[in-house]
Amino acid sequence: MFNLLGNERKAKRLKKDALTIIRSDEVAYPSLHLKSCASMVAEYLAAIFSASPKTKAGHGSAIWLKEQHRDARRRRDQIQLTAATLSIIYLRASELGQLGTPICEIIDSAMGRWAGDPDTPPEALPDPTKASSSIAPK
Repeated sequence: MFNLLGNERKAKRLKKDALTIIRSDEVAYPSLHLKSCASMVAEYLAAIFSASPKTKAGHGSAIWLKEQHRDARRRRDQIQLTAATLSIIYLRASELGQLGTPICEIIDSAMGRWAGDPDTPPEALPDPTKASSSIAPK
């Protein structure tokens, strides 16, 4: 019971973070930046979800992804930082199972939009600053 409430809270936080990052990048950066970011997210997620066995800290592990994030922050590489952050959010959302599915779909749709034609206006994304209803299925 308590873990379910904790997972709902985590899912709401991840959803808000994903929407905030996606919106801010769409407003602040040109389409070339967004395309590069989308391809890097695809690369990171492919490494994470590949079928090959992973070592604890090797290529494609969660620790490796956090190192990519830390490296991007240190070098102030906004493309890699956004890609690593969205990949971490995607990974954490997928660990939540049913609660994380909408978050993964939000990231997937944004990456599809960015990889295709980032200049097209996004479908109405929910505003992350407003309180939203529970993302748990009813």
